[in-house]
Amino acid sequence: MSRRVRVFAWVAASLMLLAALPLAAQEGMPPLPGELVLGDLGAPRGLAFDSNGNLLVAVAGTGGEQEFTLPGPEGEAAVKAGLTGRVVSIAPDGTASDLIVGFPSYASEMETTGLYRVIPHDHSLWVVFNGSGAGTFGAYWMDSVVELDAATLATKTVINLNGIELAEDPDGNGFDTNVSDIAWGSDGTMYIVNAGQNDLLSWTRDGGLKVVHSWPDNPVPTSIEVGHNDELYIGFLGAGLAPGAGKIEHWADDELVETFSGLNAVSDILLDGDTLYAVQLVVFGEQGPGPGSVVTVSADGVTPVAEGLLAPFGIAKGPDGALYVTVGTLIFAPGMPAGVVKLATDM
Repeated sequence: MSRRVRVFAWVAASLMLLAALPLAAQEGMPPLPGELVLGDLGAPRGLAFDSNGNLLVAVAGTGGEQEFTLPGPEGEAAVKAGLTGRVVSIAPDGTASDLIVGFPSYASEMETTGLYRVIPHDHSLWVVFNGSGAGTFGAYWMDSVVELDAATLATKTVINLNGIELAEDPDGNGFDTNVSDIAWGSDGTMYIVNAGQNDLLSWTRDGGLKVVHSWPDNPVPTSIEVGHNDELYIGFLGAGLAPGAGKIEHWADDELVETFSGLNAVSDILLDGDTLYAVQLVVFGEQGPGPGSVVTVSADGVTPVAEGLLAPFGIAKGPDGALYVTVGTLIFAPGMPAGVVKLATDM
């Protein structure tokens, strides 16, 4: 899937959602399941807890005053760029503050790209930054994984995904890179999924980047978790955002051992012991597309955990045992909430 097609596919999906929710747009948004922890965020994406129990939220931002256009299948799309991306830290007592500010933010009419995930690991803070098209203008930082010192926030390592895509084009579909998630194996190897390259990569300090597997059929891998014995779980948005095209693949010893299929637009996954959670950005029903959800997935099928979530994206489990989910990652109706929701769960 080309970068331009992917961006406009997300926009088209959001417009379909708007059409499916006319009453919500006219009469005010339906109540969210769970408790709104923090609202009024501009395009919240991935989230994770640090060792002190602070919830870190990657916020793509609201663009800015710099205007330009990007080519697309429906003609040129206007983009407003600025430095409104940020990492927000929510303390255990609920106090929110900006941890890092000033990330580039690229806002089109329906989608904002830029800061994608922030993940604490060991004594570092790892930031995932993707572009989805703005890299066309030569922004060298696009599609990178960056390691910051957790204490000083000084930059320690920069892993850029453009070089390996130019050299190898793993999925054979032409240049397109859009890094989406990272996770670590027991030996310290970092695993990276790239939604534009449609591939799984590994990275070590000594060996650098290597392609582990690629998917030429454009399933758009969005998320990854490492389980027992370094088994990998990979979530997929699904080719063309088609109903039921989302899935989660389970890999062990470089072999695909299980596929959980029939899901819708999986944007994030969470492995909590033996429980596998998935966030569905949108759910397709008999009446067409509707709000997203959080579900558990197993060999026995799919079990809803929370439904009626408006454009949910990221998921994390807190020290309190609750699930936290970002919502409003795409704004498709006036007054739609964008923030972090806390879900109570007995699982």
